Amino acid sequence: MSLYLTEIQLDYEAAVKAGLRDNYAWHQKIWLCFPGREEATRDFLTRLDPADGHFRLLMLSAATPQRPPWCPTAAWRSKEVPASFLTRPAYRFSLVANPTQKLVVRDEAGTRKKNGRRVPILHREDTTDEKTGKLQPGLLSWLARKGGAHGFNFDPDHTRTIPRSRQYFIKSGSLGLHTGVEFQGSLQVTDPDKFRHAFAQGIGSAKAFGFGMLVLAPLSTVD
Repeated sequence: MSLYLTEIQLDYEAAVKAGLRDNYAWHQKIWLCFPGREEATRDFLTRLDPADGHFRLLMLSAATPQRPPWCPTAAWRSKEVPASFLTRPAYRFSLVANPTQKLVVRDEAGTRKKNGRRVPILHREDTTDEKTGKLQPGLLSWLARKGGAHGFNFDPDHTRTIPRSRQYFIKSGSLGLHTGVEFQGSLQVTDPDKFRHAFAQGIGSAKAFGFGMLVLAPLSTVD
C-alpha cells in the first residue's frame, strides 16, 4: 500500500483567514485535500505543531492528496513514502498522543455500567489510588502497552514525556476537550508487520483531531 507524506506550513494570518481556529476546523478543512471523498472513511493521519509565526501540519495518507484552495502553493509539499523507509530496525520517534484510561461507572444501585468513562492520563509513572489501592497506569505504561500491541519497544528511561496544551474544539455546537502529550525517544521494531500497520493507522484515540501519528527518523544503530 502506498503512503503519502504531506507538509503544510501556514502562517497565522493565513490560517485565520481560512477559518482554521481549532483542531476540529483543521480536521474539516483537511478533507478538502481529497475532493469527492467527503463521505469516505478517514484513511489519513495528521499532526499540527505551532511554530514561530506559523503552523506546521503533517499528514500521512493512503490516497494521493491534492492541494486545497485554502493552502498557498508555496506552503504545500507532498511526496510518496519510499517502501524501504519502514524496513529499518530502529528509529527516533515523536508521537503526539491522547492517552486515556477507562474508569468503571456504576449506577445508583451500584451496578456496573457497560460503558465506562474515559479520563486522560496525566502522570508519567504508575501511581496507586489512595482510596482504592488500585494501580493507576502512567504515560510510560500506556506507551509500553501500545508498543507491545504495535510491534515496537523503547527505553522508558530515555523517553521524554512532554505535556501539550489542552485543545478545545467545537463540534455540533458543543465544546470538547482533548489533553495530549508528546513522547520523544528511540524505538526498536519487534514485529515489522504490526509496526507498519501502526505507522499507517496511528496509535491511540482521537486520531481525527491530530493525535496518533508516528513521526520517525531511521537510526543506523540503537543509542
